[in-house]
Amino acid sequence: MKAKAVVAVAGLGLVGGSLARALSARGHRVLGVDREPVLRAARRARAIAAATTLEAACREADILVLAAPPAANLALLRRLARVAPATLVVTDVTSVKGPLVAEARRLGLRHFVGGHPMAGTERAGFAASRGDLFSGRPWIVTRPAHAGAERVVRALARGVGARPVTLDAKEHDRFVALVSHLPQLVSWALLATAVGDPVARRNLALAGPGFHGMTRLAKSPKGLWREILEANAGEVRRALQALRRTLSRRSL
Repeated sequence: MKAKAVVAVAGLGLVGGSLARALSARGHRVLGVDREPVLRAARRARAIAAATTLEAACREADILVLAAPPAANLALLRRLARVAPATLVVTDVTSVKGPLVAEARRLGLRHFVGGHPMAGTERAGFAASRGDLFSGRPWIVTRPAHAGAERVVRALARGVGARPVTLDAKEHDRFVALVSHLPQLVSWALLATAVGDPVARRNLALAGPGFHGMTRLAKSPKGLWREILEANAGEVRRALQALRRTLSRRSL
């Protein structure tokens, strides 16, 4: 990535907004693509230099980052296939890689590189974004990918303080099912179980930090997480089966 690159970020939620903040703080020109209220907030925070459309961003940006929810990113990718220059580097931050990587290949987007920063919180939206979100965190980059485009994406990750790591899309999706998607389900289930018991429900205020730590993820936006879990349904089922087998062992 150029020392002072122009980066377009489509989707300025927690991850996209944090990326925009981090890049702008480092002197890059960041273009935002999102709904107008979100763009106004991003401009006020000086996270973006300008608001634009996806089509206009393709003409000006050196790299375009898809940072919307999974289904929206797929739709944006299809739009890009119609309007993006063949050499535009496109990446994403979606937490499920298989569907997007496969669709980019089908569409002939040779300079697409799948990406996923392993960073986040239970909060959502631009208001939750922060410029240090990626500091010291792994940023997964998927292969196979165009060598030049991959270098650009790895430089983008390093440029915001992250550590690029390479995985193929299938390995990524199996891994995150166990370390990200399964914990989300367990957090929801644990909180629902406690709330469903009348004694526990009356005394939830007395719960210690262990319970609150285990159920922190239950505050995450359910709409977004339903999309993520559906996109990785096969690997999530495998992870749940593995958890059930572990819980059934007498040695626990």
